[in-house]
Amino acid sequence: MLVAAMLFLVGWLIGRLFGVIVLVTTSCVILFTAMTIFTAVYGIDLLHVLITLGYLTAHQSGYLLGAYWGGYEEHS
Repeated sequence: MLVAAMLFLVGWLIGRLFGVIVLVTTSCVILFTAMTIFTAVYGIDLLHVLITLGYLTAHQSGYLLGAYWGGYEEHS
């Protein structure tokens, strides 16, 4: 839970300061890091896949909130 909260805050900061390319890069890093650690320590199973998806959801929802509050301009 603490990891998800920290990822949410990092996503929020990325949304306030950077664009989508940084979000995609950090999401890939989170995905590969979590799956590598879970595979090496516990083996792959549905629970750890869902935990990884939860981490990605927290990170990306933080980005969306930060981009919304930061006034991210859409291309028309």
